[in-house]
Amino acid sequence: MSKANTENLNPGIQRSLFSISWPIFIDLGMHFATLMINMAMVGMVSVEAVAELTVGNQVFDLGLILFNFINIGVCVSTAQALGNGNTRMSRRIIHMALGLNIIWGAIISIAVFFASDLIVELMQVPPEIIESSRNYLMIISLSFLPEALCLCCAQILRAYECTRDSMYMAILINIITIIGNYLFLFGAFGVPKLGVEGVALSTVIGRTAVVGIFIYLIIKRSRVRIIPRFMFVIKKKVLYHILNIGLPGAGENLSWHSQYMFMTAVIASLGAIPLATHGIYFQMCMILMLFSASIGMGTEILVAHYAGALKLDLAYKQLMHSVKLGIIATTILAATIPLFTGRFVFSFFTDSYEVLKMAAPIFILSVFMEPGRILNVIIINSLRAVGDTKFPVLMAVLSMWCVSVPLGTYLALEQGLGLLGVWIGFCTDEWLRGISMLIRWKSKVWVKACKRNYRINFKKSHNLKRAST
Repeated sequence: MSKANTENLNPGIQRSLFSISWPIFIDLGMHFATLMINMAMVGMVSVEAVAELTVGNQVFDLGLILFNFINIGVCVSTAQALGNGNTRMSRRIIHMALGLNIIWGAIISIAVFFASDLIVELMQVPPEIIESSRNYLMIISLSFLPEALCLCCAQILRAYECTRDSMYMAILINIITIIGNYLFLFGAFGVPKLGVEGVALSTVIGRTAVVGIFIYLIIKRSRVRIIPRFMFVIKKKVLYHILNIGLPGAGENLSWHSQYMFMTAVIASLGAIPLATHGIYFQMCMILMLFSASIGMGTEILVAHYAGALKLDLAYKQLMHSVKLGIIATTILAATIPLFTGRFVFSFFTDSYEVLKMAAPIFILSVFMEPGRILNVIIINSLRAVGDTKFPVLMAVLSMWCVSVPLGTYLALEQGLGLLGVWIGFCTDEWLRGISMLIRWKSKVWVKACKRNYRINFKKSHNLKRAST
């Protein structure tokens, strides 16, 4: 392959962290915005209608986590192949990723569709909204297959450093969803009013409409011709490469969501005011969490390229550079929360003095917690990018369930700290994992995993001797 072709296929190594990360921030924000838009527009109809969305939205969130079991690995493995200049491997990954998501998306969609009665029963949905909740869940389950493909395509484009493409698609999805909601909720232009079922339908239409555009963008950016029959040719080596990264990454996310749901139940036992404060505060935290995630994913892409080329010194320096930038930016943003941002955001949701009083000490805690979170997120993503996947998920389970949950529960219930005690537990978890990840990275234990991954998947042994460690 000529040098010119190699540069075209691997442009991301030349791009800055900022140019890669800011579209990811908007892209991720748009994914979270979909359900918020649905709830806001349905709220214009009635409070009962909002309740009808609850079960379906929780199942939709779970679906996103399940799809990450494949798609986290798709981005990293593709980026490594591009960094290595191995276009054959990247073509195989793209085809297999699409095929795996078609199979996995179809399985989850069919399972949720036919288990909708059981799901609403297990979730103890009130009798007066059980039928509409079930209908919403059945319809929205049809979006899982196109959603899986959209997430897969977005990860492939990110691996090629084309993060703006997936951002534009996320914006387009939300535009289609808003238009569909307007038509089906309010019966505009003579369209039948379908209530929450119409909201689910617009979600399905939005995802389905952009799948073809996503495929076109992959073909255009990657210069890979998509051949349908190759999508379902399973190569064990490629499958292992994808799942070896994706399974631990998604497992860590699943552990975090499980921990959060458990602690939400603890907070619910404290009463309505703590639960409401917790819910509003978490929505505010989502902005900072999206910021952390976008910096982490941008760094992951760059580090994965370097890992594929076995340029380990550059990977190490890139991570440390990202950590410094991330901590500085997050500290500045978090410092504004107790000063004015916190009260400003809360004013959109409530004017309750009790809620604001309860949130005030958590605003201060944020200044300490958020730098720990971004340290944690950035390094975990980079460890995954170099093939060191087991340590982060092991630390996640140990820290969350052996430190955060018992500490937060003890401080909240036994020491009378309530909601603040729960968030102290979260803060402790973020810093414990963040510091352990930093020690792991600086020790360069991950170099061995990176070289092993290189030998297994790219096998250019003559480069091993020249690799920087």
